[in-house]
Amino acid sequence: MRTPIRVLVVDDDPLSRSFQTHLLSLLGHKAQAQGDSTQALSQALSGEFDILMLDLGMPGLDGFEVLHRLREHEAQAKRRPLAVVAVTGYASESDRLRCLVAGFNDHLAKPIQAATLSATLERVLGEAAACEIDPTNSDVSRLRATVRRLNESRPGDRSFAPTVTESFALRSAQLLEALRRAQQQRDASSMVRTAQALKASAEFMGAMRLAQMCLQLEHPALQGDWQAVEAALGHMTDEHQVVLTLLFESTGK
Repeated sequence: MRTPIRVLVVDDDPLSRSFQTHLLSLLGHKAQAQGDSTQALSQALSGEFDILMLDLGMPGLDGFEVLHRLREHEAQAKRRPLAVVAVTGYASESDRLRCLVAGFNDHLAKPIQAATLSATLERVLGEAAACEIDPTNSDVSRLRATVRRLNESRPGDRSFAPTVTESFALRSAQLLEALRRAQQQRDASSMVRTAQALKASAEFMGAMRLAQMCLQLEHPALQGDWQAVEAALGHMTDEHQVVLTLLFESTGK
């Protein structure tokens, strides 16, 4: 990557922050470190950075919550999503899949190697530019582009894209079921939290219609309009099935 980029490094451990910023400096990039996740969210929304390297296990707002709030603000402001890389000591394939399905652009395991960091930044920024949301484009194109991106990220592993798709299918089905329980129990706060989680996963997969439905579900839930919520959940269930059909067709499952 020849052009220097601006990176916000968020980690509550000062040694880890220092190490990451040092690596970025060696790669020729400009890094700013932040140890407080709440302040990091404000900085990430400033538009001053090209990428966010976000530690998952932080006090207060953890990395997943920071990502969900960031995506919510971006969607409301109709802003291009900031590329976000999860940084964690958990390095298994299931940990990586959890991050991808939650909406992170990629996953880096500690301790970070300079070559791995460089390759990850280049890949993530390239994918973010290629997958920037085009209002004239359809969800069909976006969903197929997501599968292509997953295949290209692991060219030697034909099972990766189907595995991510299956993980999304399982997680999204669980979240939909949680939304139905929240509707039955008239639990607005639980419904809003669950809708935000489903929205983040849908956005990662390119299912923007489903993501928008999640956003539109919050207002009637908070207003206690449970009849409207029930109708919205019916439409979401139908859209969810359409999304899964397109994804599995694209992965050949």
